[in-house]
Amino acid sequence: MNTFRPNYYDDFKCIADACKHTCCAGWEIDVDEDSMEVYDDIPYIKKHIKDSSFILEGPSERCPFLLENGLCDLILKYGEDILCDICTDHPRFRNYEGDNEYLGLGLCCEAACDLILNREDKFSLIPETKLPYGIDWANDYPGKISDALRELASDDKTCAERVDLYLNFEILDQYWDELLRGLEFEPVEKSIRDEVIDDHPRLFRNLMIYLLYRHKGNRQYVAQSCWLIAELCANTGLPLVDLCRMYSAEVEYSDINNETMENL
Repeated sequence: MNTFRPNYYDDFKCIADACKHTCCAGWEIDVDEDSMEVYDDIPYIKKHIKDSSFILEGPSERCPFLLENGLCDLILKYGEDILCDICTDHPRFRNYEGDNEYLGLGLCCEAACDLILNREDKFSLIPETKLPYGIDWANDYPGKISDALRELASDDKTCAERVDLYLNFEILDQYWDELLRGLEFEPVEKSIRDEVIDDHPRLFRNLMIYLLYRHKGNRQYVAQSCWLIAELCANTGLPLVDLCRMYSAEVEYSDINNETMENL
């Protein structure tokens, strides 16, 4: 198996208590078998596990080991090696093509989001190899990013026509539902959407490349995702990096929402 990673992959570092959107709340935390064997011998940890998952606490579904200061009690007590696989890996992902394994970082993490979207250098892989999924085309596209997206997928539907499908999303955070319903009441014209995209060419080029890489060259998914994020920015005025993070958490981590985006 040949393993490749983006040129920014090794620069990622969890910002822990400096993170405004902790990954230790609102997510189901399943414990892998190897970690479970270790936890079985530690009563302090074992008492917080049921059906091979951490027992989440309160309305925000916090990990029982997340301290009020935003740090992990397990790491403080036992060191990072005590973490189960899902906590160690997050926000990393893996894709497979033949004999190749492609590692990546997900945008649901604000530290990864900032690292990926604000880069000035071109996307490349380590070790160096031919880029998959049309990323070389996206790296070197000479025109407006809004035009690049229309080359990826048909732009035949208006925001008002697509919003009915947006409202079929599985909702993980009620605030996301409010943002989507804002598009129902005030759909965004294509010209305004494209203005947002072309006013932020570096961010949207990086976003387009990230989506091509993560979703294995699914051109429809890439274009529709960029258009939705730009529409939300035009409608709400929220920072694009924040919207990308919310989008990733709500859509990329839901099988139902992924399928919806693929069928827009």
